[in-house]
Formats: sequence, structure tokens, C-alpha cells
Amino acid sequence: MASILKVNTFTGASTAGSIAVTGEGNSTTTNLQQGLAKAWACNEQDGTNGVLDSFNQASITDIGNGQHSGTRTNNMASVNWTVGFLTSADGSSNDYSMVHCGMRTANGTLSDKSTSLVSCYVKNSSHSGLDLANVGYQIFGDLA
Repeated sequence: MASILKVNTFTGASTAGSIAVTGEGNSTTTNLQQGLAKAWACNEQDGTNGVLDSFNQASITDIGNGQHSGTRTNNMASVNWTVGFLTSADGSSNDYSMVHCGMRTANGTLSDKSTSLVSCYVKNSSHSGLDLANVGYQIFGDLA
């Protein structure tokens, strides 16, 4: 018979911010907090350059053609976080790829990673910035 568990908060018994989940096969455990995305967003670069949907993203800023940055609502604990990007097709025959995670300044130059900001830069096969209708990212690491 199936059971339903309804709670508003999970707290670890020995450490409040640490809950172990037994993995498939029952031989390993995973820390639940470490496996959760701490921020994600689906942004539009072309047209209105806005947020389509997000979690822990306060705003985006248009940096230039194919470039935007997302500011987090809650910062990361350090710059030792990782990010994954994805993009949608632009309806053309252009090949494109995301080439940078971290931070770009307003003039588009590379900068060190930040605890509060992530930048996206999409280029076409000619290495020119390319605005797309749908650019997403997911951030993993420790929140401050």
C-alpha cells in the first residue's frame, strides 16, 4: 500500500543542513543538499531580453549580442560553483555553442567568477555573438 508524507521542512537529525539519501542498489548515499540545483533560469536574449522562468535569479542584464548575465537572489558561498548551459535552436542553419560560464563585465571582457552573478555567451560558427530566444542555465554548489 502506498503512503503519503506531507511536510513543509526536512531537517537532518545530526546536522540540520545535511540529509543523506540512500542510492539505487542500497550501497551508497547521496547528500540531498549537494545534489540540488541552487539556481536555474530560462532567459530570452532576443526580443525583450527577459526572464521566461527561473529559481533564485533576481534579474538579467543584456551585455551585448549573444551575451547576458543573471544576478542571483541568494548568493553562492564562494566562487567554487559549477554551471551547465543549454540553448534552443534559432531556426537557421547556424551552429552555435555556449562558451563561457562565470562573469563578463559591461564591455564584454572576461572577469573572475562571482558569488552573485553568472554570464552566458552564445556564439555562432563564425564566433560572433548570437541572440537566441531560449538560453538556460543551472548552478550547483553551496549557498551562502
